[in-house]
Amino acid sequence: MKLVWRHAWYLLFISLPVIVLDQVTKLWAIASLKEQSPVVVFSSWWQFIYAENRGALFGIGNSLSETMRIVVFVLFSSLVTLGVVYMMLQKDTNKMLVAIYALIIGGAIGNLIDRIAYGYVVDFIDWHINHGYHWATFNVADAAIVVAMGLLIIEIIRQMIQERKA
Repeated sequence: MKLVWRHAWYLLFISLPVIVLDQVTKLWAIASLKEQSPVVVFSSWWQFIYAENRGALFGIGNSLSETMRIVVFVLFSSLVTLGVVYMMLQKDTNKMLVAIYALIIGGAIGNLIDRIAYGYVVDFIDWHINHGYHWATFNVADAAIVVAMGLLIIEIIRQMIQERKA
């Protein structure tokens, strides 16, 4: 299958800014939040707090040894990122899907950099409801991936509606 290299521009204009913003904010979190009190943005629902995520979503992989965890997560993240890059460069991929893939790639690379550099992912955004329910602490890379998944769901629904009309 022939690859469409002009889709690679999305890496420059979407993925790269996500990676840079993610890494800059994580450096801020390390310098300003590590071993410090949380920085409250809105007391009822949002604060910045330093956290080191050594596992994956919901603690998956926490039972692995440190070395094994790093190898597994770096390998898995690298393979997924390469797979998404390949899907992004496909000829029949529409522009919305290419943008979605670029968001995923930016987020994946942002967290992959952390895993390679620190052995864990730096998280710092803490959302909660009146200090009761806490969403998992996250970062800019995670947010980019979640936004991409939401857009992907919308795009899939849009395509299904178009197919029904045809």
